[in-house]
Amino acid sequence: MKVLTEHQVRTEVLTLEKVSNAAMGFVIPSYQRPYVWRDEDVIKLFDDIREAYLAEEQHYFIGSVLSAIHEKGESRLYELIDGQQRTTTLMLLSLAFRAAGVKTPLAEVSTLGEAPRLTFEIRDAVGNLLGSYAGLERMTRPGPEAIKNDPYLTHLDANLRVLMQQVEGLRDTKDFNLEAFADYIYGKVSWVNNIVPESMDLNRLFASMNTAGIQLEPVDLLKAKLFRKITTEQPLYSTIWQACEHMENYFERNLRQLFPNADWNAIEYKHLKAYSGGLFECRAGENLGDQGEASGKTLLHLLDEVESGDAPDNTEQKEQEDAQDGIEDETVYCRSIISFELLLIHTLRIFCARKQWPDIAARIKASNLMACFECLLEEGETTVKAFVELLWQVRYQFDTWVVKWVEHDDSEDPQLRLTYISRAQSGDRRINRTARPLGDLVQLQAVRNFTGDRSAHYWLTALLAQLVEPPGISDQEVLSVLERLDNQLSLTTETQKEASFKIARGVAPSMDSLDTIEAYLNSARGTGFEHYWFQKLEYLLWKRGDDDGKKKDPYRITSRNSVEHVHAQNERYGMRLESQNLDSFGNLALLSPSENSSYGNLAVGQKKIDFEGKKRYDSLKLKAIFALYDQAGGAWGVKQIAEHQKQMITLLGNHYRQGGEYGQPNQ
Repeated sequence: MKVLTEHQVRTEVLTLEKVSNAAMGFVIPSYQRPYVWRDEDVIKLFDDIREAYLAEEQHYFIGSVLSAIHEKGESRLYELIDGQQRTTTLMLLSLAFRAAGVKTPLAEVSTLGEAPRLTFEIRDAVGNLLGSYAGLERMTRPGPEAIKNDPYLTHLDANLRVLMQQVEGLRDTKDFNLEAFADYIYGKVSWVNNIVPESMDLNRLFASMNTAGIQLEPVDLLKAKLFRKITTEQPLYSTIWQACEHMENYFERNLRQLFPNADWNAIEYKHLKAYSGGLFECRAGENLGDQGEASGKTLLHLLDEVESGDAPDNTEQKEQEDAQDGIEDETVYCRSIISFELLLIHTLRIFCARKQWPDIAARIKASNLMACFECLLEEGETTVKAFVELLWQVRYQFDTWVVKWVEHDDSEDPQLRLTYISRAQSGDRRINRTARPLGDLVQLQAVRNFTGDRSAHYWLTALLAQLVEPPGISDQEVLSVLERLDNQLSLTTETQKEASFKIARGVAPSMDSLDTIEAYLNSARGTGFEHYWFQKLEYLLWKRGDDDGKKKDPYRITSRNSVEHVHAQNERYGMRLESQNLDSFGNLALLSPSENSSYGNLAVGQKKIDFEGKKRYDSLKLKAIFALYDQAGGAWGVKQIAEHQKQMITLLGNHYRQGGEYGQPNQ
């Protein structure tokens, strides 16, 4: 650790190994928001670390945290100003490996002496939950009702259960060294700890961070390096970049702000497919204004403000100005499923495919942004301009065909949706957005979004590459493209990275036979089954519809990371099955952790009653199971499990075979 001055930040690179050896502890101060990471967030982190381990990367960097240090005896206690979510999740990882009985120092990280390593100023129940899982005798675990009624405890308990299942799933994975993976997490997962001066007003700093936001420096650095190559029309290309980078809004809204002098009453949405100088003229400096600078502030800038007394006292985040004045009531708001960094990387892969360049060598993830762009940084002005122009096209197709988290006005239930394009009927006829009814295209994208490598979303390279060129394409045609590449990616014998790039180049990847997949699904793997196959079946069952032809309107495919044994592993009335039946695909359904825990060890009949009492289906596969249960007169045993398994495998097989060129495996 290097000390600069008493007024500057000290930095140190930490790993869990260093944390343990130095007897470091962490405390969550009272002004911090609750732990809010969802199960998909922790799964994404877990999967990304696993991929880094399998790729034999020397380190896996998870970013930086901001803390204030307090000496307490021989221990160092860090007050976490920023970084609670990641730090808490690291403790949950330690607890998950402890619960699995893996012999590794990682399993002991969650404790510091006779206390949890992570403590909370005002949340004793959280400390008791974590401490009890860590085996600390003086800690009493909150009961089920207390966990259910406390959102903080609910998130922690659910995410811990998800991670425990992930660890158990790896135990069942052939040739996977669980102990070595734990050691990788312990010694190779690293982060930068920024330690503020002791004299700093922490409440003031925290308020300033919430108000100003922290600048994303890697993407700023990339832009600076790329735009050094552009010596002509730089304001125009900078504006295009800006229009694409604001992922929290729709593309056409960004364009309207950045090209205010365009004739927006005459411009149709289809005109936005590619940049047109006739529609969007940009003269040096006329449009950018304050938009030309990053909206966030650097950490050092914020520290200077706090030290000088210039930071705002108001802890309430300043609301952004509403750029949508005059837009009608059907306005919807969105959140992208990927970051701008990842959109840049997907665009670069498409660019490479179109130019017949090799694929990016670096692993595809947002934190690898600079490494991914090494090939483009060696090129000249013409090539960089062509990339930025392609970025416009990709962003247009992304907003047109790729799902976003959509909410209407003040809705607290954002959903993955596509939107309609329409014209406002008053004022200056702005291009408007309305959420579409739920359809097959959305549901299949949800499958892709919630499975596989969520840090990369390889399928987006394959999809967007095929959408950039066509002059016009229908919903059904896009669905066919997506089904084809989904089938190819699910059957490929190559890595997802290799296969997705081949598809982007118009080349079919090597694929396995359906017999191999059927053999896999006929094995007894329990929680070790890939979640993709459960979600894929949810899509096919959705697409098939109910017996009366009606879609299951309230139902949508969501994040599910917990495998439910329909016939329970420890059934309440003592009815037991052999493991080959208990852990077979026919006895399993994929649920959310909360849904799974609600069923517990109930008998199948009681689970069915609970299932039918809910407002929406937990799982369409589970619905099919209970339908078969009824047909069998209330029986769920070896025969019924085998029959359901056969039905599901047949449904999958028919989908692949009738797809013809859309995923027909090589024979």
